[in-house]
Amino acid sequence: MKYKILFLSEILDAGGAGIASKRILDSLKNHETKVISLTNEKNYYFIIKYKIFKLYFRIKRYFLTTSDKFNFNIFNPDIGIYSLANVRKKIDKFKPDIIVVTWIEFLISMKTIYEIKNENNSEVIFITMDNHLFTGGCRYVNECENFINNCNNCLALKNNFRKISFYNYSYFRKYFKKIKPKFMLPSNYSKKFFQKSKLDFNFVEFNFWPIQIEKKHKSLNFEKYINDKNIKIKNIICPIQKFSEPRKGWNYLYQSIINFQKKLSNSDIKIKFILVGNLEETHINSLKNFKINYEYHKYLNTKDLEKLYIKSDFGIVPSIQEWASISTNEMMTFGIPVINFLTGSSKNLIIEGKNGFIVNLKDIYELSNKLLEINNMSEDQIKKMKLFTYRYSIENFDSKKFEKKLIDFYEQ
Repeated sequence: MKYKILFLSEILDAGGAGIASKRILDSLKNHETKVISLTNEKNYYFIIKYKIFKLYFRIKRYFLTTSDKFNFNIFNPDIGIYSLANVRKKIDKFKPDIIVVTWIEFLISMKTIYEIKNENNSEVIFITMDNHLFTGGCRYVNECENFINNCNNCLALKNNFRKISFYNYSYFRKYFKKIKPKFMLPSNYSKKFFQKSKLDFNFVEFNFWPIQIEKKHKSLNFEKYINDKNIKIKNIICPIQKFSEPRKGWNYLYQSIINFQKKLSNSDIKIKFILVGNLEETHINSLKNFKINYEYHKYLNTKDLEKLYIKSDFGIVPSIQEWASISTNEMMTFGIPVINFLTGSSKNLIIEGKNGFIVNLKDIYELSNKLLEINNMSEDQIKKMKLFTYRYSIENFDSKKFEKKLIDFYEQ
């Protein structure tokens, strides 16, 4: 059965959340959809309003927090540039059966989502990409669970503002009770966190971000490309948006590379790193300690990043706190086996030794041993892994599977 779906996402096709949101939207082609997103916004009033909000709360975060682990927008979770009246104008007489919500920072408030649901008798499904709706914005969830009861001992907030996360946590729950949403959770890791957060709502776990792989690679015969490729130096791509963000794990990767170098002479090193992200001065200085070859690219658009994927042989996503690695999922569609720390969706995505490796969390010695293993792999071994990875992604990341899971969940 075809449904009317209102799709809410701040950004489409840019950054991790934007790429995942676009893929989810693409998987809903069999249904009638209306999209509210800054990506397709033509009215400069909303764009300017969004930028003002974003700038204001970035400045506010600077004065209230001690750490960038705290999300910049969550100081007022009821802020959204679109009111109910704005949404009515944008969707006109379109009455959605389902409201799909992905990433909505500053886009639309929980109160407005509640009003849209009531007005149209819709079902709301949150496809969660992060923990900020469940914690009120706190990024210390691996180390601390105080957001559930109080945040008086918060390490990320200055003394006078330590109740903000708990306040927001309570606010979101107040509206969850009104909205009665369903939640799609992108890994076993996020499912456990959801259950630990004492949320009594229907949920379903999904393992893979959807993608129309054959459409994406229509101009390239990937199996032939992999078989014909000459692999002497193994290119390892590592996309990190912010090298200074502790959760992205750059320091653990850096220490692993240093440890790896100690085990080999310069002439025995057969790997090269392709680093993608925003380097700060400290990281530029740390790269001087590398004996391995590397190339560095600033944060790239999707097409330019895909050009680097095509020439890469392995990938590393060293994040130490991850709900579902969109980068891992993306790289596999290009036949790139991936190394992940044991967090997020790593167990859902990686079959050890087949399409990548899983390393114990923060274990730099185990990671350096995996680098050594890759360094010593034969060309045939690498091609075998790359072909398995590509075929695995075609079989498992099918957008029709995701659509079916979402619709089945709605119909329950």
